[in-house]
Amino acid sequence: MIQAKVTKNLTGITIQGDYDDFNDLVNAIYRMTGVDSNEAGLYDEVKMRLLGLCYDIRHAYMGDREVVLKDNVLNEDLKEEMGIKNCEQNIYYSVNVLYPEALFLALAVPNMFICCNYYYGKRDECDQEFKMFSSNSDYLKDKALLMLLSAVIFQSLEEVIGSDEFNKVYKLIEKSREYYIHYVTQYVDYCNLEFLKTDINKRKDKLIDITKKFIKPSKEYQRMEKRIKEYSQKHQIPIYAVEDDNLEYPNEIEW
Repeated sequence: MIQAKVTKNLTGITIQGDYDDFNDLVNAIYRMTGVDSNEAGLYDEVKMRLLGLCYDIRHAYMGDREVVLKDNVLNEDLKEEMGIKNCEQNIYYSVNVLYPEALFLALAVPNMFICCNYYYGKRDECDQEFKMFSSNSDYLKDKALLMLLSAVIFQSLEEVIGSDEFNKVYKLIEKSREYYIHYVTQYVDYCNLEFLKTDINKRKDKLIDITKKFIKPSKEYQRMEKRIKEYSQKHQIPIYAVEDDNLEYPNEIEW
């Protein structure tokens, strides 16, 4: 089962799992982001961010990211009985994700499910392009895997900010009317960069602030939204394709 652990400097989380964990999650993301319902494009921006995470996860279990070896929990007698006495450790893969990025996905991804299930169970009716969609049970499994991803991200947040603060945040999530449709995800980059500039000792409070701003759009988001969407409409390009020269990541990140 995938896990999420806070990085040393509270810069983000390390998502960790074995080969099957990551392979299943990658396949779920591909299926969920592959086709929209008749409400085409409502969550294109969220999907692009999710596919960005998917890229890193896929490269992790291909061996292009960090590998962690963990002692297995089998005792020597059981290993001998099962014929695997030389098996001492299990291999886990890991990928780091900036905290605001992870929190945005945990909040936004559950909202997009309703626009992603149209083609599940309709394989014979679809073009060959969508042949990867096979059954409604796939939808249930994929939804569960992505909900698990959201859950472990929120668990890591609670670990950082404490249960009392997390419960306050969760109440805001439950009452939220933000559905992240055509969300200007350049704001996620803005929050990522602001968080990287934040002193380590102040990152706990900054996380709470950023999470609240994702739940209820701030004035700074509304200003960015207006600017990005106007540019998108003027140049007839997707919202996620609009580049903002003010959003530049550092070459190195201290996790």
